[in-house]
Amino acid sequence: MCTWAQKKGWIIPILLCISLVSNILGLILPFLELDKAFSAKVIYSLPHSVHLMWESKLYIISILILSFSIIFPFVKLFSLFAAWFLPWKSTTRATFLHWIELLGKWSYMDIFVVILLLALTNNQTMISSKIHIGVYFFIGAITLSMILSQIVLGMARKIAVEEQDVITYSPKKRWMLFDQLYLGWTVPLLVLVSAAALIESIHATFLQISQFFLISRSYSIYDIIELLQANKHWILLVVIVGTIVAIPLIRLAFLLIVWVIPMQVSTHIRARQILEGLARWSMLDVFGIALFLITSEGKDLVNTKVQPGLYTVVIAIALSYLLGIVAIALHRVMIKLANAQP
Repeated sequence: MCTWAQKKGWIIPILLCISLVSNILGLILPFLELDKAFSAKVIYSLPHSVHLMWESKLYIISILILSFSIIFPFVKLFSLFAAWFLPWKSTTRATFLHWIELLGKWSYMDIFVVILLLALTNNQTMISSKIHIGVYFFIGAITLSMILSQIVLGMARKIAVEEQDVITYSPKKRWMLFDQLYLGWTVPLLVLVSAAALIESIHATFLQISQFFLISRSYSIYDIIELLQANKHWILLVVIVGTIVAIPLIRLAFLLIVWVIPMQVSTHIRARQILEGLARWSMLDVFGIALFLITSEGKDLVNTKVQPGLYTVVIAIALSYLLGIVAIALHRVMIKLANAQP
């Protein structure tokens, strides 16, 4: 790929090195500070927090953070280096990078765990938490690696297309709403239902503190956004607003536009790739896993009680996955029918 990109590709390995250094700094610098009554204040690095959680018998949290926040980011970066410098079969490289990119967003899980801990310990007298600079290096490293993986994947797909026989599609415009065997209406319907569920999940109360000596509060995504804004955690605010609210809504709006406006097949293919990219940055599912970990295994830190709004979050996640499956299936049918026509 470095040969294909020529001189203009020099920026990719430099940015990969920056992401690698940021990742290392995110691991060794202080990450989170916890101050519990009758206990010494402790400042954690990310590896230290994994060790502590394992000793506290929070096995699932420690394994997932170790896997997605410590091991996988380095695996991903070295995979991108290999894809950039080593000669691979173009289709194999594109497929490999596709699966690497699919897993990339799960490295944000630890950031959402931190956000939830900040919310639960906010303005409490018996426990408090504070983030340190390691969090920002970690966010920068993961965000940069996700951007780079999308760029490299796009290049890999272009190389694969150039090395294959040219596929020509009919210039006739396709209308996904009516061309899909009488099922085209399902996607706009699912988009509207999914948007309604997403908006409701943002305001639904999903968690309540239920612990003696702690002030009992209930939380929704909107409450957490307000809390981050009030405490001037601007980077964390951008993360949660961007990945849980803004980008998912943009994805739904773009999918609806693609579905109801007639386009050529080649345009539909490019639109699908854009939708795949937006899906990588839509992280309500990652937030949901972090929320599950806090409610199921985080009781040693703050005891919480699940509220009915949690089911709204689960429904919104399920609808998002269902919408993606249905839209991809119908889109593939459309491409297949277009190829079959003379």
